[in-house]
Amino acid sequence: MKTHKLKSFAIPLLLLLGIAGCHSNSPAYPGTQPYPAPPTLPLPNAYPGSQGSAAPSPRPTSAAQQFFDAALEAYKAGNIALAISDYTQAIAANPQFTDAYYNRAIAYEDQGDPDRALADYSQVIAIDNTYARAFYNRGILYYKRGNLEQAIADFTRTIELLPQASRAYNNRGIAYDDLGHIDQAIADYTTAIALDASFADAYLNRGLAYREKNLKTQASADFETYLRLEPNSPRRAQVEQWLTELKGP
Repeated sequence: MKTHKLKSFAIPLLLLLGIAGCHSNSPAYPGTQPYPAPPTLPLPNAYPGSQGSAAPSPRPTSAAQQFFDAALEAYKAGNIALAISDYTQAIAANPQFTDAYYNRAIAYEDQGDPDRALADYSQVIAIDNTYARAFYNRGILYYKRGNLEQAIADFTRTIELLPQASRAYNNRGIAYDDLGHIDQAIADYTTAIALDASFADAYLNRGLAYREKNLKTQASADFETYLRLEPNSPRRAQVEQWLTELKGP
């Protein structure tokens, strides 16, 4: 019987600040709300799309670049509506401008408009099916909607493009867990941990899955590791309670 809901979902990749039209692996903008920038989502030095698997996005026109840059400034200033307007103008100037669609999707999410965000991520993918960030963020939106199979498909595609993406494994594990595929969830959490031994939330999630299978020793070990990695976690009291139950008579 499922008794836990305290799973920890890895957060979306955020705003791109690289050269417009050339989706880069540069760190995501750290100031976006409501999601903080992820501490890590391992990205290889060479983005898969640069290795011949798909043609790169056409370089934007100067007008598109100017609107894109203006949108970035508006976004950083907290003017989300103006940012969306400028990204829309950039897209009008260059309809193949994947980074503008991607950033506009994030702005739509900030506005509480997941439908438009989902449409923009899907447009990015339609233009360039190697754009891993769009698959990753769309997978999160699908998960939030309860479309678990579609979320799994998007996280799987992210993993195909970025095999070191520990957060994508963690998120796919949660979706598997919610579908009742506990062994597949454990396998994904284990891979996430193998890729990032400091990934505290993956230990927590695997511990919950082990607890559900009544594997007390394994669950306890993972909960203890989680608390060691996150000693000030707001979940600490709940995890300590689980540990007490697991070690009890």
